[in-house]
Amino acid sequence: MAGPRPVIPFSRIVGQEKAVRLLKQAITRAKMPHAYLFVGAPGVGRTTTALAMAQALNCEAPEAGDGCGRCKPCRQLLGGNFPDVDVVEPDGQSIKIEQVRDLERRLAYKPVAGRYRVTVVRPAEAMTEEASNAFLKTLEEPPAGNVLILNGTDPSDLLPTIVSRCQKVVFRRIPAPAIEQWLVDQKGVHPEKAPVLARISEGSLGRALEMEESGFLEKRHEHLLSLSTLQRIPQEEAVEWASRFVKRLGKDDRQEEMGTLLSLWKTWYRDLLLLKVKGPEELLINVDLSHELKIAAEAFNIEFLTSSLLALDQAEKDLVRFRNQELLLENTVLQLRQNDSGGGGS
Repeated sequence: MAGPRPVIPFSRIVGQEKAVRLLKQAITRAKMPHAYLFVGAPGVGRTTTALAMAQALNCEAPEAGDGCGRCKPCRQLLGGNFPDVDVVEPDGQSIKIEQVRDLERRLAYKPVAGRYRVTVVRPAEAMTEEASNAFLKTLEEPPAGNVLILNGTDPSDLLPTIVSRCQKVVFRRIPAPAIEQWLVDQKGVHPEKAPVLARISEGSLGRALEMEESGFLEKRHEHLLSLSTLQRIPQEEAVEWASRFVKRLGKDDRQEEMGTLLSLWKTWYRDLLLLKVKGPEELLINVDLSHELKIAAEAFNIEFLTSSLLALDQAEKDLVRFRNQELLLENTVLQLRQNDSGGGGS
C-alpha cells in the first residue's frame, strides 16, 4: 500500500478535458458512483486525475467542480499528507491477495479527515487471480464513503465482472503540442528538445518527462548512429555489434534497453517512409533531424522501409516472449540487412 502523494487540481491536468468533464459532472450529482475504471496508456494522467478527484470530493469550498486549494483537506492533499487517499501498487511483480485483504480492512473504517476515502489500484491488471476475486467482493458491497478507482490499460485484462461493476472513463493519448508546451512551461525543457520528446512519447506525458530526466535524447543519438553504421559495415561485423550490445547490458535492464533501441529504430524508418510517400513533415517524430532524414530517404525504397518496420515490430513482440535477447537482436540486424540486399535505393 503506497502512501499519499502530492496532488494537482483538475484545472492543471493536461489533455484530458473530456475525462475531467465527466468526473466533475459525477461529483455534482446527488449519488456518487462507488467504483471507476480509468482506461488508458501509462503516463496519460490516470493517477493524477484520480488524486484531483479526491481533492474535489473532499474540498470544503469547491469552485466549479475543482478543489479550492485553500481549505484544510485541499492543503493536506496538495502537500501529500491527506490520510484518506490510498494507492495500491504491485508488491514485486503483482498485487497480491494480502494487499486486497488489507485494503478491505481499511475500507471498513470511516474516512479520517474528509467525506470520502479514495483508493487507487494501479495497474489493476497486476492483481493476481486470487486478488481479483477478493477485490470483486469489495466492489459488490463497498462501505459508504469510499470511492475505488482502478487504473487499467485494457479492460480485457480484467475480470468481466470487475469491469461491469465500474464506471468506465477513457483517457486519450495527449496531443504532442500539449505535451510540448507543458514540458517548456512547467519543466523548463529547451524549446528545441521539447518537440522531439513530445512526439517520441506517443501521447504519454509521463513518458516524455521520464525521457527528459533520464538523458534519453543523448541515448537516441547513439542508437540512431548505430543503425546508420550497421547499414555500412560487413554482415559479420553487424552481427558482432548486436552481440556486444546485448552482452554489455545488465540482466535487470536488458529487456527495457533493447525495447528502447528497437523503438527508436522504428521511429527512424517510420520517418523515412513518411518522407518517401511525401507525407506532411509536421508528422515527423525525429523532427530535429529532418535534414538528415531527407538525405537518408533518397537511399531507400518504400518496400525496404515497410519490410524493415514489420521486422522491428515483430522483434518488439518477440522481446517479451524470448529469453535469448542476443540471438533476437542478431536475427533482427540480419533481417534488416537482408531487406536491403537487393538495394534499398529508390
